Amino acid sequence: MSYLEIRDACIGFGTVDNRTEVLSNINLSVEENEFVAVIGFSGSGKSTLMSLLAGLQLPDKGGVYLDGKKVTEPGTHLGIMFQNYSLLPWLSVSENIGLAVKQVFPKYSKDELQEHVDHYLKMVSLLPAAEKKPHELSGGMRQRVSLARTLAMKPDVLLLDEPLSALDALTRANIQDEIMRIWNEDKRTVVMITNDVDEALLMADRIVPLTMGPEATLSKPFEVKLDRPRDRTTINNDPDYRSLRTEISKFLISMNKEAKALRVTSNVEMPDVQPRDYSEVRRKAIGPIKIYEYEDDEQG
Repeated sequence: MSYLEIRDACIGFGTVDNRTEVLSNINLSVEENEFVAVIGFSGSGKSTLMSLLAGLQLPDKGGVYLDGKKVTEPGTHLGIMFQNYSLLPWLSVSENIGLAVKQVFPKYSKDELQEHVDHYLKMVSLLPAAEKKPHELSGGMRQRVSLARTLAMKPDVLLLDEPLSALDALTRANIQDEIMRIWNEDKRTVVMITNDVDEALLMADRIVPLTMGPEATLSKPFEVKLDRPRDRTTINNDPDYRSLRTEISKFLISMNKEAKALRVTSNVEMPDVQPRDYSEVRRKAIGPIKIYEYEDDEQG
């Protein structure tokens, strides 16, 4: 049995008469300390899959298992980092992280708590900004606070739900480097959701495509056997990298074309209806309009 598993999971939304099956027959096995990237198109159900892994939603069928135990609710052993920052604006950077740490380690003394928070702020290069409020930070800095908060809870599994998708290219690259550096230093089991092939190749050990929805499922994985640590400035020159990038891109393109070919376009014939002329109705309701003419005289 793998460290993290999702077995035969299915989930849908809506009423019985109007139900959409989002994910169908989802099976994924992740080894301890492995970095797995799930890649797919927008709307295919990637965030729903992440919610299942985090215990935020339960599948209609199947289940999620961590170290052999079934996941039935969210817990500190599963740390999730969302697309948005979710920082409390009235608290400082340090206080935002400290609030989460208190929930996980309630027995920490004040000094132990601060030492723990400072350790993870230093890890993401934000210790000088510890007393700043979220509105004083850039988008990239806020996302690093979110990363530090998730890491500070010391989860067994780190779940990344497209956390860098809203950032500019330079900031995104910087935080990718931060995540890889942290993962190399402090190995964790990581599942990352992304729609960027280059990001997945740079960071992951294995890339698993998610097919187009509805009833999306996981396809055959691609093994990424590129040497670590990976340098973004030289990796483009690696023939294995270029070959794998082409293979994954072609697979995604063919999957998109197949989905479009299967899509049924239905034409709804509209009734032949003409707009009513309400001018006569208004005239009858108001009555005849009288026009009065006035002649100017000396009195006005």
